[in-house]
Amino acid sequence: ETLAEAWPEGTLHFEHFSTDATLLDPAREHAFEAVLKDSGLTVPVRADQTLLQALQGVGIDVPCDCGEGLCGTCEVAVAEGDIDHRDKVLSKTERAANQRMMACCSRARGERITLSL
Repeated sequence: ETLAEAWPEGTLHFEHFSTDATLLDPAREHAFEAVLKDSGLTVPVRADQTLLQALQGVGIDVPCDCGEGLCGTCEVAVAEGDIDHRDKVLSKTERAANQRMMACCSRARGERITLSL
């Protein structure tokens, strides 16, 4: 992937069959809040859990298939906040748009992120 970084986007396609993107080291992570814009609910996300786990823990149904940031099933829309993208699904352009994230592996860069849920 590093060798192809200078190539035009979409020139080379990668298929990933496993990743360590969902491995959380609580000592290196930080807790944050996920504000659900549509419902008004604020969900705390601990340093040792994924956004997906936190959402499912309060009864929010977010579909998930691989749980590793490889398939895109758990994609959620982001209304506000900076995203720490850890998936293998979104392109550089999609990441830069800061409008979508994979709940199984990506996290908020700051203390809060607002989702269109």
